[in-house]
Amino acid sequence: MKLYKLKVTGNDESFNVEYNFSDNFVDYSNFNFTGSEQEKYDKFLEDLQGDGGFQPINVKVKMTTKNVDRAISRKEVLEIKEVEKFIKRLGE
Repeated sequence: MKLYKLKVTGNDESFNVEYNFSDNFVDYSNFNFTGSEQEKYDKFLEDLQGDGGFQPINVKVKMTTKNVDRAISRKEVLEIKEVEKFIKRLGE
C-alpha cells in the first residue's frame, strides 16, 4: 500500500503536477514521470489502479488561480481520466 501526495503549481492553462509516494508513511519519493502532463497523469492512474490501498490522495494546490490543501478519494481520482478535468475538480 502506498500513500500519495500531489503538488500542483502554475495556472489553469499551464500547470505542473508533482507526483510523490511513500511506502512507510514518512519518507516520500518522487515518481519522476516524463512526458506531457496528460501522459504523467496516465502513468499515475496506472500506478494508483495497481495499488490496493485505501488512503485518500493528498493534494496541495498552489496555483495563481487557486490555493487548496485537501484530500480526494482514490475512487474519485480513478474516475477522472483527463488531467485538465482533475485540475478543475480540485478547485471545486
